[in-house]
Amino acid sequence: MKKNGHILNQITFAADLPGEVMPTVPIIEIAGCNRVLIERHCGVTEYSCCKICVKVVYGSISIVGKKLELTRMSKEQLIITGVVQSVTLIK
Repeated sequence: MKKNGHILNQITFAADLPGEVMPTVPIIEIAGCNRVLIERHCGVTEYSCCKICVKVVYGSISIVGKKLELTRMSKEQLIITGVVQSVTLIK
């Protein structure tokens, strides 16, 4: 699977396609300072009212803020609400 993923990355890059077409690439959408949507995640690794960490294929995403809540979580996506102060990708 890893080899196939590498080939798909090369094809996507060569065809000048956006990364969103790759089935393993997470999509992170930030709406103002109150909502973060993450698609194609691999689960939550840390959860508190001031920090939520989400595992993705190539690392993790750390959301720091105040009154953070995991509003919705499904296999495909999760939604975090609260006062978002930072979103950091850790490879």
